[in-house]
Amino acid sequence: MNSPDTKTRILNAALRLFAANGVENVSMKELADAAGIKVGSIYNHYFAKEQIVEICYDLFLQHYSVGRLNKEEYLPILEKGYKGEVLHIPEGQFPDIKDENLAYAMTIVFSRIYTDIKARDTYAKMVDSSLQFLEEFFTTGIRIGRFKDFNVTAVSMLFLGNKLFTSQTVAIMPEEMQDWGKVHLEMLSELEKLIPFKR
Repeated sequence: MNSPDTKTRILNAALRLFAANGVENVSMKELADAAGIKVGSIYNHYFAKEQIVEICYDLFLQHYSVGRLNKEEYLPILEKGYKGEVLHIPEGQFPDIKDENLAYAMTIVFSRIYTDIKARDTYAKMVDSSLQFLEEFFTTGIRIGRFKDFNVTAVSMLFLGNKLFTSQTVAIMPEEMQDWGKVHLEMLSELEKLIPFKR
């Protein structure tokens, strides 16, 4: 069994167990059993459980940056794309909540934001970077004449709030994904009415 494989198995087992039972309720023995290894093997890859938790937090942040276009990438679409293509840009910056590891990572972060300052900081970084992206995108759209002037900060916060509400709900209650998906689409439809296109 090669080293990177074992490391990945440990992390995947940790994501599942931490999300299901809470970090504090998972022992290193349980983690080793779930990964199919001996307890001592964990320490060949991770020096402590807290390091694994922090990697779960990093995974959460990575997922939120993967689909995000930079200004040079989205500007041509913003300038000349159809309305649906343009609105897909802010929508597409958020990861697919059907991704199993992301759902686990979300659950871990969301369940610890009131008890772990690192989880709170991770969540705050995601919120800050998402708001910056949305505000830059909407402001650029106004500047180039694609949107009429509107309250960029308010709409950005509403848009982000909708995404976070849906993500948190699905992370905590995955069995509700289909119903919450419908609610999300209805809410998104309402938010889109707040973004006034000029052309």
